[in-house]
Amino acid sequence: MATQHGQRLIFDNAKALVNNAGFSTGQAVLSQSYIRSEVAMSTSTTSYQIPILVNSTGSNTNFATNNLLNLQDAFVVSSIGVFVAIPAASTTTAFKLYTYPNAIDFSTAGAATALYNLYNGKLQLVVNNRQIVSSWDLYRHLYVPETQQGHAATATTIDQNDATEFGYYPCEPNIVLVGSKNNVLSLELPGAISTLQAGTAPRIVVILRGCLAQNVTPVR
Repeated sequence: MATQHGQRLIFDNAKALVNNAGFSTGQAVLSQSYIRSEVAMSTSTTSYQIPILVNSTGSNTNFATNNLLNLQDAFVVSSIGVFVAIPAASTTTAFKLYTYPNAIDFSTAGAATALYNLYNGKLQLVVNNRQIVSSWDLYRHLYVPETQQGHAATATTIDQNDATEFGYYPCEPNIVLVGSKNNVLSLELPGAISTLQAGTAPRIVVILRGCLAQNVTPVR
């Protein structure tokens, strides 16, 4: 549950970590923020590189719903969320984020089951060729709500969801991402997501929440 006290602790911790990283917070603007990075699912991929910086290249950096880190900024990660989505097209911006393989919407035969290759995988982070996170299990992001979307006329038409909490997991110790460094975030799966929802452009969505420190790196 999000609380003001908890957010104050996150802010104080972020300020200390940014200072410890060698940057001055005296003139910097620190605020709550997020990084959102999306990648297209593939039936042949077991390793997904998640773009972090605004100068990242490739088709996965072009989604309008991405929110990437500027080179002159630093970001302290307090929680990580991993979701799946089935927008109608690569240009679609109005779509739901799922915290589990919803068999109603992932209705193509085998599509819901194939998503467990994601949840049985792991997240890794390498910064300037130094491995910071080696095995963050993605299963911790699987949240199956008590109230679920159903087929019957009396069933709910949407899953229960609390976007302050569901699908997210606290990140301790906090991770500091610096825009001037080479940040490589990846999802490593034991097998490819072999079946995708037909007629959609499925994505994996990673959201990092925390504190943004603006204009602290040497990049201008």
